[in-house]
Amino acid sequence: MRLVLLPLVGLAAMLAACGPASVPGETASASDKAALSAADLCVNSECGEAVPLLDIPDAENILFGPGGRLFVSGGENVYEVTKSGGAFSARPLSAATCNFTGLTIHRNHLYASCADSRFFAGKLDGEVALTQIHAFSGMCIPNGTAVGPDGRIYVVDEPLNCEAADPKIVALTLDPADPLRVLGQQTWIQGSPAGLLWVGRDNVFRFPNGLVRDGNTFYGTDGGSVYSVSVGDDGAAGAVTPLFFEPTAHDDLGLAFDDGLLVTDFFKGRIVLLSREGEPLQDTLPGTFVEPSSVRLGEPPMFERTDILVTDKGVITDRNVPIDRLWLFRRKSG
Repeated sequence: MRLVLLPLVGLAAMLAACGPASVPGETASASDKAALSAADLCVNSECGEAVPLLDIPDAENILFGPGGRLFVSGGENVYEVTKSGGAFSARPLSAATCNFTGLTIHRNHLYASCADSRFFAGKLDGEVALTQIHAFSGMCIPNGTAVGPDGRIYVVDEPLNCEAADPKIVALTLDPADPLRVLGQQTWIQGSPAGLLWVGRDNVFRFPNGLVRDGNTFYGTDGGSVYSVSVGDDGAAGAVTPLFFEPTAHDDLGLAFDDGLLVTDFFKGRIVLLSREGEPLQDTLPGTFVEPSSVRLGEPPMFERTDILVTDKGVITDRNVPIDRLWLFRRKSG
């Protein structure tokens, strides 16, 4: 999230920042978690507690890869998080310093967007080494990143602190013969740059941020709104459908059980569990975190499937470890 003034009920909001075939992608699909239900998850402060795992400057996004490998982006690098004994550590994956944002995995490669419009990738075999493979054109802040059902990489353009706001989602086409070569970039959905007020009552977004996919449907955040949008058989976007709204700022989001979404509430410092229809199911107390930026369910072997991982940016624009952290939110023992 990045800093912007949002005249929403007098609130100054700070925001960070195709065919039908399924393509292995950035997270375990919700179908892989069908055995879980909302009742299995603890997403409230009565049953659960936040446990600090690791300090990561300007922690931004979480991604689980094959075998439960854990990747976290931050204001300086992308890290692979590992565990030895009871201690967690983070290894930087890029020789270049960058304010990294969205992450996704496709064709055994890790892809990482950067706020300065660079796009990085690296093969997942062994130790990942991220290198720049593309420079976005006409983007303000490339942020939420996800692979689509057609194998294209979809990236949200977050229109904050730019002279001309141009919110959109772009699609990157990769070379079928070379996952490290981008053949082209095109706008998939064009948002509305008119005005700063977003009340979640129409089908055009203004402050897109997070992005995650299950099957042929993307779920995303847009200021105080959570929305869905389907991918047609021809690759075209369906209607942007608001699912949930409250006067706050939502950052990234993650898939939960077979009909659930986990969403970060950046303003209020909490996480929220929603149904896919936008029904609020559970939430933690405000102030559980400082400014949470992303949330994902845990993956074995490092975590239980009911564990919840949360990145916290701390005070925005200030890489103030130890407030900037990767957290584990889990059910209290006993």
